[in-house]
Amino acid sequence: MPARDEPLDVIHEAIILFSRNAKARANNMYDDLSFVAYTMLSYVGSSPQPTASELAERYGLEKSTVSRQLSRLEEDGLLRRVAHPSRPRTKLLELTDTGHARLGRVRQHQRKGLEERLGRWPDEDVETFGRLLWRFVTELD
Repeated sequence: MPARDEPLDVIHEAIILFSRNAKARANNMYDDLSFVAYTMLSYVGSSPQPTASELAERYGLEKSTVSRQLSRLEEDGLLRRVAHPSRPRTKLLELTDTGHARLGRVRQHQRKGLEERLGRWPDEDVETFGRLLWRFVTELD
């Protein structure tokens, strides 16, 4: 595939640069939450009462890692565990009002950053970029 070599090299270099820049900005990106804590909070906020097991499976994490992170988020008042209506040993996860507010602030900050970066792009380019990026990351699984 010689015709693809150059575009693949450009994509590879762009991914490396994006990853490095994201790591450098990570402390300011998630309102003092770790990346793992943010992704968990985001998942709980966008899924109807998931379980810790579902979270572990979704992100390929050990249950002990998920449990520690969830305990910290619970201690910080960002989420709570509630009893499952038909399975007493299963706990469902939901955001607290504080968790919803914190997640909203982070998302607003991130959206503002994206708007600033993509503000001069034509709408069609933003739409194409979003569609192709989503396809790229979802086909990794």
